[in-house]
Parts: sequence; structure tokens; C-alpha cells
Amino acid sequence: MDWHRLHTSASIALLRTLLICINIIFVISGGILFMLGIVLRSQLAIFLDITPEMSSSSPYILIGLGLIIFFIGLFAFWCTIKGHVTMLYIYAVVVFLIFAAEIFLAVTVLMKQQTYEETFKTSLGNIIRQYPNEPMATHVNRLQIALSCCGIDSYTDWFQTTYGSELRQVPESCCKKSLNHPCARTDLKKEYLPADINSKGCYETVKVAIKNNYPVFGAIIIAIALFPLLGVILACCLGRQMSKQRYEQVD
Repeated sequence: MDWHRLHTSASIALLRTLLICINIIFVISGGILFMLGIVLRSQLAIFLDITPEMSSSSPYILIGLGLIIFFIGLFAFWCTIKGHVTMLYIYAVVVFLIFAAEIFLAVTVLMKQQTYEETFKTSLGNIIRQYPNEPMATHVNRLQIALSCCGIDSYTDWFQTTYGSELRQVPESCCKKSLNHPCARTDLKKEYLPADINSKGCYETVKVAIKNNYPVFGAIIIAIALFPLLGVILACCLGRQMSKQRYEQVD
């Protein structure tokens, strides 16, 4: 019995099994990134509508990356089962590029936290100055209702706008949800907090939400990125062992 060839066959079987397991996780991680992008787009739709220049970035990058990872994972199954050495190396290169892209995405998102916050504040300021022009008026109303907030830093920001300066009023979306009487939202004063109006600004609310969710968001992407790296190592090892086995069979 050729123990050397037996050892090589056993190594190939083990590596193939491990790579199949990694591919399963890889496919699942692609699905997770895809769903994360969908959820991010739906949950942050109000925030993204206020800042349209950002609406085409993070969620759609996650959706696209998730789909790419999903289909590459399926392709990896075929490479692993069929034992195509060249395809395994191609798969390793592509997956390594995906790993680099995921790390780059995570680092970029984490580093741009302050940029996102400042962009949101600037965009919200521009929009409330144009109120009640559509369609942005609808986006502001949705934001203020959803977050129970009013204005940028406080409800008094509306007094600096064309809409609110004359009557010292705020939009109806600033009214508290629990009211069981008509909302008093005109002739407001700066000296005391109005009972019917949400006095908290929307910027601070969004800033806290971003700060609380960013570490989780970045950790998920980095954790998912580790599986492609492991897949690259296993694919290279499997390709090497398969090439070695064919060379021994020729001998």
C-alpha cells in the first residue's frame, strides 16, 4: 500500500470537506449582507431621503456585494466538487478581492461617521428652509414623526425659516403623538418648552442612532470578511494537494 498517496488522498478529502463547509457559510454570509442592505435601506429610508447624495451608497453596495458573494459561493461548490485546480485558484483570487473589498467597506464606513452626521445636518437645514415645498417636505414630516423630533437642534430652528418666522409656528409633524386635543403649534415662544411640541432636535437623535449602530455594523462586515480569507487559504491548499496527487499518479 502506498501510504504517501493515501495520505495525500486523505488530505484532499479533509480539505474538500472543510472548503465545502466554508462555502456554505460563504453563501449564507452573502445572503446576510444582501438582507442587511435591504434592512438598512428600509430602516434608514427616512434618513437616506433627507440626504439623497448618500442614498446610492452603503445599502446598495451591501446588496450588490451580498449577491456577488452568494453566486461566487455557488460557483465554489462546483469547483470544489469537480476538483478543477485552475478554477480553485481563480476562485481564491476572486474571493481574496472580495475579502479586501469587505475590509475596505467596513473601514470606510467607520471612518465616515462624522461625515455622514455633518452631511445629514447640512441637508436637513437646506430642506427646512424650503419647507413646505415638495417632495422634501414629506421627507421632513416623516422624519419628525418617526423620531419624535422637531427642527435641527430644537423646535426653535423653524422660527428662522420662511414657513415659521411670521407666525412662529412649526409643522404639524412636530406635535407629540400622544395628544388627544388639537395641537398648539403657532405663536410659540423660545422662553419655555411648549407642552404640545417635541422640543428635541432631529440631528442629535440621528447622531445618537448612528453612534450606537456603527460599531455593530462594522463588526458584522469584518466578521463576515474572515470567512472569505479562510476560503482563500483552503482553496489554495486544496489546489496544491490536487496538483500533487495528479503528479504522483503520473509517476
